[in-house]
Amino acid sequence: MKNIFKACLLFAVVTLLFSPVYASSSKDIALVLKTRGKVQLGLRGERTWKPARRGIRLDSGEKVRTGNKALAALMFTDDRTLLKVRSNSNVTIQGKREKQGIVKKISLAFGQLWAKVTKQHTRMRVETPSGVATVKGTEFNALYADGQFYIFCQEGLIEFFNQFGTMLVGANEMARMVQGSPPERIEGDPGAIFDLSDDETKELKIEFEDEDGNKKTLILDF
Repeated sequence: MKNIFKACLLFAVVTLLFSPVYASSSKDIALVLKTRGKVQLGLRGERTWKPARRGIRLDSGEKVRTGNKALAALMFTDDRTLLKVRSNSNVTIQGKREKQGIVKKISLAFGQLWAKVTKQHTRMRVETPSGVATVKGTEFNALYADGQFYIFCQEGLIEFFNQFGTMLVGANEMARMVQGSPPERIEGDPGAIFDLSDDETKELKIEFEDEDGNKKTLILDF
């Protein structure tokens, strides 16, 4: 009788640990769509950087870094929010699954990125030592270098803030935060600050394996 009780208890614990609600809360939040040049991943449980390849799935807390003239294109698995990590950049991809979708947070240590956030109930935060940008249903560019955080809102609205102040940045507007100072709106040519080159392809086929080893193909307009 005791053995039966222990077996039932063990089964209940294992079921809880590997149920979709528990196991997926911070797992499989993003997918590598495309790489160009030297792109490396800092995976959880790994002490060394690993070469990135198309189809790898990322868990929360894992890192992406790019070399000179490199690019990493990622997609979040809940709503197909797209993210490009530009050359000479280092980011940490974080997220937690909730009922509305994945609550996304990008820690930008240095470099720049582009994102197109799908309209939904959750938001994306881009964090740097100088401040934070919070976006929802927005296409934007972000750059962090030498203590300065730049943002260019191509579409939608961005809340740009730190402990010294808050600013709303609308479509076709740019703003900057210097570490230790409030955000300020700036004028000029976005192409002089950000890499605005067009890297997309019309159709992208992604082949990957699920946890059971089954091969699958994902076709995206990207």
